[in-house]
Amino acid sequence: MNNLKRYTLYFINMIDIVSIVLSYWTALLIRKSPVFFRNRPLYMRDNYDKFLLITIIAYIVYNVLFLYSDDRFVKRNAREEFSAVIKTMGYILLITVVFLYFAKMGETFSRLFVAIFFGVFFIVNFALKQLLKQLIKRVYVSGAVSEKVLIVTKKALVCDAVKKIRNDVDWRYMISGIVITDEDLKGESIDGIKVISNREDMFADIAEWDVDSILILHDNDEGISTIKQWMHQFRKLGKIIHVHVPEYELYDSFHTMDTVGDYAVVTYRVYSPMPRRQQLFRRIVNFIGALVLLPVYAVVYLIVALFTAIESPGHILISRVRVGKNNRRYWQYRFRVFRTDAKEREAQGKSPYTLIGRFLRTSHLDGLPMILNVLIGDVAFVGPKAPNLNKYLSMTSRERNVLSITPGIVGYWSLEKEQEKITKDEGNYIGHWNILKDMEIIALMILRYVAGKSLRIDGDTHLQEEYDFIEEIKRLREPYHYSKTYSRPQTFGYFLYHFIKRVFDILLSALALVVLSPLFLILTVLVMGDDGGSPFYAHERIGKDGRRITVFKFRTMRMDAGDLTKLLTPEQLEQYQREFKIDDDPRVTNLGNFLRRSSLDELPQLFNVLGGTMSFVGPRPLIEDEMKFYGDEVSKLLSVAPGLTGYWQAYARNNATYETGERQKMEMYYIDHQGLLFDLRIILKTIGTVISGEGAQ
Repeated sequence: MNNLKRYTLYFINMIDIVSIVLSYWTALLIRKSPVFFRNRPLYMRDNYDKFLLITIIAYIVYNVLFLYSDDRFVKRNAREEFSAVIKTMGYILLITVVFLYFAKMGETFSRLFVAIFFGVFFIVNFALKQLLKQLIKRVYVSGAVSEKVLIVTKKALVCDAVKKIRNDVDWRYMISGIVITDEDLKGESIDGIKVISNREDMFADIAEWDVDSILILHDNDEGISTIKQWMHQFRKLGKIIHVHVPEYELYDSFHTMDTVGDYAVVTYRVYSPMPRRQQLFRRIVNFIGALVLLPVYAVVYLIVALFTAIESPGHILISRVRVGKNNRRYWQYRFRVFRTDAKEREAQGKSPYTLIGRFLRTSHLDGLPMILNVLIGDVAFVGPKAPNLNKYLSMTSRERNVLSITPGIVGYWSLEKEQEKITKDEGNYIGHWNILKDMEIIALMILRYVAGKSLRIDGDTHLQEEYDFIEEIKRLREPYHYSKTYSRPQTFGYFLYHFIKRVFDILLSALALVVLSPLFLILTVLVMGDDGGSPFYAHERIGKDGRRITVFKFRTMRMDAGDLTKLLTPEQLEQYQREFKIDDDPRVTNLGNFLRRSSLDELPQLFNVLGGTMSFVGPRPLIEDEMKFYGDEVSKLLSVAPGLTGYWQAYARNNATYETGERQKMEMYYIDHQGLLFDLRIILKTIGTVISGEGAQ
């Protein structure tokens, strides 16, 4: 908020509070006067004092939620002021009535008293604001309390400067005189304002002139060194200095002055930004709303899970990538509405939907899981539309700029079809947000739903994404195909070893997760704080018997690590294709480098151990492309569960490579000699290796 808005708001606040107090006393005198209301006793005076306090609190709430700035106050005509006072009175009345209802104080105050109070408030508030505007204009014209400012500029710029200052009715300043720097017009007048000096004599003349501040208006032809010299001389005279910044007016878009570090900058935005306290309040309201609806979601989830399990077992929720606030990606959650064999059924001319899925889609309840997104903070109940990646790439810059706030489950985009109008409405929503706008949009959506006229924007895109999600899940469920030439030993000792090993995995991983939970929290915060991305990284690997498993780690790489050709040199790319590892990997963050060298990045794999997809000791879990290095021994490699650590990790780590064949030999050696004592040796060796950092990368 600039200074003019702030000062104006101070005056408005004072007028409104004074209006409330005067209206209270006037209504109280009228209500208890026997001249107007005979035989109507007034209730306890103390209760009416409470009414004064309640209305003042209601005004403060209104002011915090809606009245952040009012720079048009002085410029408003009587009709516009009439509407503004009605709006203020209406909000105070609404908040007061809501409070009285929930506090069960509705019968405490006479309805007649309340009506008199707000009637008097309207008259007093309107009259005081009109009087204040007349007073401000007189002060502006007379300059009695205004800051007397002297304009220093070129002749070509002076008329426009005077016009802008006068038209803005900025009552804080009065133009006291002019200095023309490119012509000698001393003694003349421009638009009724005297030219007091020229470039050569201005410092001597200004020293004798009645002026509070200097406004230097220049174009890019005037050198910075010259401006600095002028400023130095004006400071010696004890004057306040205002310097025009030509770059400030390069674009017609919303622009503000700010600082980045020690640099003074001009910040340009397509739309007026939503004030931070509005963003905070909007976030609080959405979080509370999501918490209130969470039990509803839980009940619906259980019902959907039951019907889905009966008809088409599989994932209850699906997740899709969306672009959210400040163009960051997030996962959007919805209920699955298709059967797992949706494509096959469509090919046969049958419905791809589950019975519960068809109901969810028709009723729009398939989007109910987005309550989870609201809780997380990725989404609000009302806001701009969150596009998918393809849609985002085709959006105009103006459409992208509405994503300066969190997107919404509903919004203007769900009420309109014309994109130009949607973009305009969303820009207005960002610059002039209040909670009533959200309530209005939600109410309109409900009315459309009841009338059967609700819109499904991008419905086909959503369906295709769900098709793709289901196909990806089916692909992940298909095991890795290989020739099973190796058969595991069928001895009692072998089965006893694996039984004990599994019990050990469960007990130790559960204990470690509990003990290390503070460390998990700290590392999660550090990774998120490093670049704002997700703290975890999930990667598909091949597990025991060829099952595809998801292995979890703390993320150690940059968010754009997938762009190999951009980040890697040809030599590094060749090494990656050969070894699937890179010396001095440029994709690894500074924090990620520490996590890798300390092996802390692999702590989340304790969840894999607890779940049974991994063990504490075993061969390293591999991606599908690495299977080619094991040739005919793939069957033997996949006969045991992969490990959090293993013979290769503990005794060689990155010092034994695929190229030399040492890594494959070490993994096979472990499988041939696995046992409880060998596992214990490997665990102890791993601890020593991690501490020393031997072979780490």
